[in-house]
Amino acid sequence: MKRRCAVILTSMPKAHSKADKRGKAKTRGLGTRCVHAGEERHGRAASLTTDIARTAVFALPNVDYLRGITKRDSGDYYYTRNGNPTTAVAEEKIAALEGGAGCVVTASGMSAILSAALATCQAGDEIVSMQDVYGGTIKLFGDVLGKLGIETAWVPFAGTTDLRKYCSKKTKLVFVETPTNPTLRCVDLKAAAKAAHSVGALLMVDNTFATPVLQRPLESGADIVMHSATKFLGGHSDISAGAVVAKDAQLVAKMRDASVSTGGTLDPEASYLLIRGLKTLEVRVERASKNAEEIANYLSRHKKVSRVFYPGLPQSEGYKIARQQMSAFGMMLSLDMKGDVKGVGKAAESFINSLKLWYLATSLGGVESTVSYPVLSSHVNCSAKQLKELEISDATVRLSVGIESCDDLIADLEQALGKA
Repeated sequence: MKRRCAVILTSMPKAHSKADKRGKAKTRGLGTRCVHAGEERHGRAASLTTDIARTAVFALPNVDYLRGITKRDSGDYYYTRNGNPTTAVAEEKIAALEGGAGCVVTASGMSAILSAALATCQAGDEIVSMQDVYGGTIKLFGDVLGKLGIETAWVPFAGTTDLRKYCSKKTKLVFVETPTNPTLRCVDLKAAAKAAHSVGALLMVDNTFATPVLQRPLESGADIVMHSATKFLGGHSDISAGAVVAKDAQLVAKMRDASVSTGGTLDPEASYLLIRGLKTLEVRVERASKNAEEIANYLSRHKKVSRVFYPGLPQSEGYKIARQQMSAFGMMLSLDMKGDVKGVGKAAESFINSLKLWYLATSLGGVESTVSYPVLSSHVNCSAKQLKELEISDATVRLSVGIESCDDLIADLEQALGKA
């Protein structure tokens, strides 16, 4: 019953094991965790990079073995949807970076949110969510979970300073995104956690824009952290993936059950690419953050820009909170173009179409710098009223800053603004 399947490579760790078998995951530096967490190989012959268990199913030696591995959390592999050794490495690495008890990686950020929601809520329960969230999250909470009998109470950004008054006896999950997409507003995580816990609810934080390099919500009292790992965690624009991390191991198990049952698990090839991306996460984030801060300062002085959304600017409404809970201000920023009511949209489109280095794309977080137009992409399904409440307009352009030479990125912005 203890013997491993022959098809499992010797360099693979046991499924869902602790992030660092030497017990040092929390004491090692973040850059060391990016490279080594979940991949301990010292003292044995093994591939230096994680092997890909490129299989959907594992061969088993006998019926007794099958009887043993189907017990919950047995630590053995039998079907990739339920667990795969390559995927386990990605999960262990992310858990170590966020400081959680465990992680579940999924096929997308949306499936990560869905897994957490199904693990914490049932028909008749309520989610309290700030309005300033990704458009896909708005659609998931409203159109999908609503049909399952899980209601969502929406909180305007001004209300995030007193989330408790929006909660009820039915509230099981409080959801916030910080910094927000695309206006980079920031929520006080310690205050949000206190409000959620005061009514017996859990706090879930979308940490996609900050990454665990800049912000670790679990340390501020959050219970669940999620990422669209398609973005900065993967970092190379070549996978679709999500991740949820929790403080509590039992909650991790529930989220895993929800992910497995709904089929939103990640395949081993994508897991391998995610692991590769995580190894360079710290250095990529540091470089892109420095670029973004320079670009935000440049744009804040430009005559054709009416407003820059970036928490690193002292005049930003999120500046004080960002300084308290983030180690840098991030890789994302947005801007509003100047112009009259009829002209701002045309100016924004002209600016986007004139860029030569910045790629127009509907995602973010890669090594290359990208630009997007929220009203036609991330928030295309929002009503005019919702867009107004979120301070998103035809003038709004979102920038995802990459790792290129900053002077080149600014020069490209300059020439494009000159044509807008």
